[in-house]
Amino acid sequence: MFKWAVTAVQPNPDFTLLITFAKGKKRLFDCKTIFNRKYAERLKDIDFFMKAKADHQTVMWTEDLDISPEFLYENSVKVK
Repeated sequence: MFKWAVTAVQPNPDFTLLITFAKGKKRLFDCKTIFNRKYAERLKDIDFFMKAKADHQTVMWTEDLDISPEFLYENSVKVK
């Protein structure tokens, strides 16, 4: 398993993701920072956003909407 592999995700009503990466590292990613990107349009719908799941070592909503684990790791903050 590579170091950015996502093992769990908890979507939050404030459009953040609490992500657990390999080796148990927990980080918080704020999806509002990507709302201006075309691929992220659907994430503005809270009902859709809350369907986030950890799959294929990343965060996915549908087969055609995921965010690369490297991007999530590098653009998130540590959680103690």
